[in-house]
Amino acid sequence: MRGEDPLSLWRRLCVRSGVSLGGLQSGRKDELGTVLAGAALAFDEGVDYTEAEVNAKLKAWLDGPGAMLATDHVELRRTLVDMRLLGRDGFGHAYARTSDAERFRPALTGLAGIDLGAVSAEARDAVVDARAARKHAWEQRPEDARPDAGDERWMREAIALAREAQMRGEVPIGAIVVQDGRVTGRGGNAPIENSDPTAHAEILALREAASATGNYRLPGAALYVTIEPCVMCAGAIMHARIARVVFGARDAKTGACGSVVDLFAERRLNHHATVVAGVLAGECGALVSEFFATRRQAAS
Repeated sequence: MRGEDPLSLWRRLCVRSGVSLGGLQSGRKDELGTVLAGAALAFDEGVDYTEAEVNAKLKAWLDGPGAMLATDHVELRRTLVDMRLLGRDGFGHAYARTSDAERFRPALTGLAGIDLGAVSAEARDAVVDARAARKHAWEQRPEDARPDAGDERWMREAIALAREAQMRGEVPIGAIVVQDGRVTGRGGNAPIENSDPTAHAEILALREAASATGNYRLPGAALYVTIEPCVMCAGAIMHARIARVVFGARDAKTGACGSVVDLFAERRLNHHATVVAGVLAGECGALVSEFFATRRQAAS
């Protein structure tokens, strides 16, 4: 099992969501074996169950230890029978757990006697606690993560670039890089125009600034962007060693500065920029909202 014992693999799987049996069957054999073994262990060996009893047990299991699965009790029951972890009589009236499925023996042995419900609840609670801790750390960020006197001036330059992007039919997002009181890089969203999924405003501004300074590192620089950076842009910002990130409106779908994830607060990463949120947020957010409202209206 890739050197991973069944219980460790279970802990890693149980905190996920939307896991499909089909996806596991198509290539994740170790994970499939662990999940199915966990389901099979809901039944006592040597005991016969009616179909109604099997269904009730699997429903309860899916509400507890197996909550990571995107399936129902019927599909799970059929899969357990197909994989010979549950035996069924010829009339489909009696079911019993089997032990002759050799490929599942390591997982069955490794998980036997363990309260998987308690293990799963503990692991899921740990994830919730970690998220709460990250949120608290964000809310308690240092006082220097507040707007400076000149931030609105630079953000207005980024907004102008966002408007230019809008004129080209792009989502209106603009970004600039400021070093030593001057703009060294500018960018307006251009993935459609450039046929380039990486052509976000931040990436283009970083590329121009790096070219202008002859250095792929931009230490001490500040990046201003009208919308909260996504994961891709946050990664590029880190690699560029940007010291300060100032953004306008939050992005509840892809924001990587606290809205969805907070990469700049991740202690395991080796660079941490100061992040300032909400500079001219209303104006920045309105640009994007109006853009999509117009698109929806045109499509209706």
